[in-house]
Amino acid sequence: MVVIINGRVIAPHSVLEQHCVVIDGGKIKQVAPTSQVLWPEDAQVIDAQNNFVAPGFVDMHVHGALGRDTMDGTVEALAQITKFHVTGGTTAMTPTTTTHSTEKISAALQAIADAMGHDFGGAQIVGAHVEGPYISRERNGAQPAQYIRDANPAEYLPWLDRDGLVTQMTLAPEAAGALELIDALLEREILPSGGHTAASYEQARAAVDRGLCHATHLFNCMSSATKSGAYRLPGALETFLADERVMVELIADGKHVHPELMRLAVRAKGVDKVCLITDATAGAGLAEGAGFLVGETSAVVSDGVGMTADGSSLAGSVSTMVQMVRNMVELAGASLSDAVRMASLNPARALGIGGRKGSIEPRKDADMVIFTDKFAVLKTIIGGRLEYEARTEN
Repeated sequence: MVVIINGRVIAPHSVLEQHCVVIDGGKIKQVAPTSQVLWPEDAQVIDAQNNFVAPGFVDMHVHGALGRDTMDGTVEALAQITKFHVTGGTTAMTPTTTTHSTEKISAALQAIADAMGHDFGGAQIVGAHVEGPYISRERNGAQPAQYIRDANPAEYLPWLDRDGLVTQMTLAPEAAGALELIDALLEREILPSGGHTAASYEQARAAVDRGLCHATHLFNCMSSATKSGAYRLPGALETFLADERVMVELIADGKHVHPELMRLAVRAKGVDKVCLITDATAGAGLAEGAGFLVGETSAVVSDGVGMTADGSSLAGSVSTMVQMVRNMVELAGASLSDAVRMASLNPARALGIGGRKGSIEPRKDADMVIFTDKFAVLKTIIGGRLEYEARTEN
């Protein structure tokens, strides 16, 4: 048994002061005021010392860290990525591919499948996010344009038919074969997400009507309002913002999306329809000026983000989830409980695992992160096990 005492426990809608979390068999058994709980003498006691105890963060869009990328296609790379992101409070993640050849994507998915279920001392891998290759050449961002292609069932069905592996897929609604791909995803209970898209309103709306219910990194790499003759027409961005059926991802590093737009997203969608993501690339954890690759695209860590080497485009973030939570509070004015919900329960629900992850409630997995009021992660716990503890100065 593990008991976390004297914590400021972040519940879905409030902060519970001086509370205790009792963990038994890797599951949350009880949440109550510390003064009201008795525990056996042989229990492992973790004193939160009045720091915040939050549900572990669920990152549904993350590419890499420390110079390693999901597209390396190795279990070793994935292990290093998970161990880095656990330091930022991530307890569950879906490693994310980039647009590339059939063989390269297949190899990356095989590595993810091999890594699932293993304890690397890092975040738990709960599936794979396939980003591309059926996206827009106009809105490819750092995704290598030479590999963008039409959606082909002969290619994607072997990826989707691996039970429990692919959890979501990013596609451009206007891509040839996209609507049929959405059908295939929904048949397998895989989340279809619109992103890297130049879709018109009609194309975006047709995809949503077909069942597309998620938007990849809102505001980034997607069409916006245009003028047709004397009239203003919405693009994919406005369609996703306005339609209540669509949940959205948000890179809240303050660089990919301006704080005013971060506030706009929450106001338009409501707290429960926003999922914070890192979209962290291999540049995460590297020093300013360090080079790395996004697929075959050269990039560099610049001013706290990933940037293509020629400076023409963003190349993902270099942040952790706790930084995204902090920015939603400090830059976008969200309450702490709302910001944490956007980083935990919302993505867990989007992935279909909200029944066991994403909040500190009895019978759920004991995945938690303890952090200070300065958003410094002190401890990360997964399934009741202490997987990360910050070093303390002697």
